[in-house]
Amino acid sequence: MNRSIKFKLKNGKVVTIRRLKPDDYDAIKKYYTEFNKGPSAKMVFEYPGAPITPKEQMVQRWSNKNNLYIAVFDGNKVAAIAQICKIMPDHPYSGRNAITGTTMLEKYTSNGLGTKLKMIVEKWARENNVHKLQSETFHKNTRSIGNLLKQGYEIVGVLHDVAFIDGEWYHQYNLEKILEK
Repeated sequence: MNRSIKFKLKNGKVVTIRRLKPDDYDAIKKYYTEFNKGPSAKMVFEYPGAPITPKEQMVQRWSNKNNLYIAVFDGNKVAAIAQICKIMPDHPYSGRNAITGTTMLEKYTSNGLGTKLKMIVEKWARENNVHKLQSETFHKNTRSIGNLLKQGYEIVGVLHDVAFIDGEWYHQYNLEKILEK
């Protein structure tokens, strides 16, 4: 993804989707501080007060040619982040597998944005010779599971009792999508 995209949400608001760059670090820090306080945070191992990755490490990930990190901007505010990272890009056997993930502020959910981000990620994957997309989510994250299934992912495994949240054990669903069959 080399250019920004204007995207109209179902509620009529227009946002901009683009690749992250080093100058975005402060906006990303603000995003994570807000996201980590919301109800969706516990679905992705985030929590209030969670440490935020230092700028150098984050920018290194953003600039790695084997990764795509994009954000949705509502003006100067980050509303969502999506990423895809090749797992072992130089490995001769499994170098064409990648893991994906998306986080989004609660007020932007159910507006078509998750689907749009998955489409952008898949397009990048196809352009970068990825064979298999992988994703993981907690069993209670029905919004994410529904979006992934709608995009053609399949549940291929369950890891039981991976997190103890609010007095309850959460299971992790592992999902995948094969791009070439």
